[in-house]
Amino acid sequence: MITRQRLLNLATPVLAAAALFRGELASQLVTEVETMEACEVLRLGDGVDVPEWLAFVSAPSLMLDAAGRVYVRAGQVASITVLAADGSFVRTIGGKGEGPGEFVFIRDMGFAGDTLWLQNWPALHNSYFDSAGTYLKTETDRGPPPVMPSLWRTSVPLAGGRGFYIPAGGSHGQARVRVPMTVGTRSDESRDTLAFKFDITDMRIAGVGLFNYSATTTPPIHRIDPEGNGVVIADWVADRPESVTVRHFDEHGRLVREHSIGAELRPIPSGVKRELISEGMRKAEGPMESSRQRGEQVPGNLRAAVEDGLLLPDHHAPIQGMLVTRTGRVWLRETSTPDIYEGQWVVLRPDGEPEFRVSAPEGVEFRAIGGSRIWATGTNDLDVPFIVVYELVRPGECSRGLSEPVGVHLGFALS
Repeated sequence: MITRQRLLNLATPVLAAAALFRGELASQLVTEVETMEACEVLRLGDGVDVPEWLAFVSAPSLMLDAAGRVYVRAGQVASITVLAADGSFVRTIGGKGEGPGEFVFIRDMGFAGDTLWLQNWPALHNSYFDSAGTYLKTETDRGPPPVMPSLWRTSVPLAGGRGFYIPAGGSHGQARVRVPMTVGTRSDESRDTLAFKFDITDMRIAGVGLFNYSATTTPPIHRIDPEGNGVVIADWVADRPESVTVRHFDEHGRLVREHSIGAELRPIPSGVKRELISEGMRKAEGPMESSRQRGEQVPGNLRAAVEDGLLLPDHHAPIQGMLVTRTGRVWLRETSTPDIYEGQWVVLRPDGEPEFRVSAPEGVEFRAIGGSRIWATGTNDLDVPFIVVYELVRPGECSRGLSEPVGVHLGFALS
């Protein structure tokens, strides 16, 4: 998706001309809840001389286990790093190679119960490890490696020998297709469908190709339960997103709970749309000219082709991200508008009721939640990624010094 800073640069003049009111840029999800503050308590990897396991080229993926340990996957690597809750080094798991518990590089990671799994790329084999990092087994994936858009697919383990699957869209020319999001056993092809999604949401230009560029978040989005006990799916109507529906499915595909939260409609100004399309044209001009020189058939009208190839609705998506905690809470990341950074998260209790709001500092992405601790990533002035940890506090408590974890007040404890 286009970066917020790039979109800001594109949109500033047209937003000024449109004279948008501040009220139109208020938080998008409709809820009256307490506002909390993220108070920084720990920073890792933001320095000149850092250990190799904290030297990141790109922002790492973070995941927590039941004991509060942090699992760090940093880009296209063949091993992950495990940190203690205080940020100290514990161990590495995996390694480069083709032997047991080794990888070309690790595409994804998660838990099935208390067992860690790491997924290889490009062959989607899953290797399993116990809580001490000891290799247990490798489960061979028999599908074709998803090395091109027509073969992109998802196949990850869930608890109890189940799995979550999104099949490849296949070859359909330049047309998008909706593919099912399913669960089933790991040993056969029997699947239960939970929802449908587009096979590709990036810009796609007929006769030119696929581009790593999108204007907004396309529904639905999903997250795997932290223990692999199912899937959480957030969905909305893209053309008129007046609410977000969050559905929790167990590992057998049964709907265990469902709740909705209202959303304010925030139109995408016509000037912003024009700039998004112009940016798409700039990205496609060079590849289209190369295709033309090779004698391939290309669109006669590039602007029209970009408009067709870019999923651009009339309204901002209500959310652009989601996290799920081991306690059953769902964190929804509201979509920031181009001209102002909001960074708002709305947290839903396990029963679906909104509990509180909290803002991520600008440039910071929340990655994993453990009790009242938020594990996140950011970049410093040199664009070097680092890990940062926050404690949830009430407004003003951070500057005064935190005397008691906010989890005591909100009824949950650090885990």
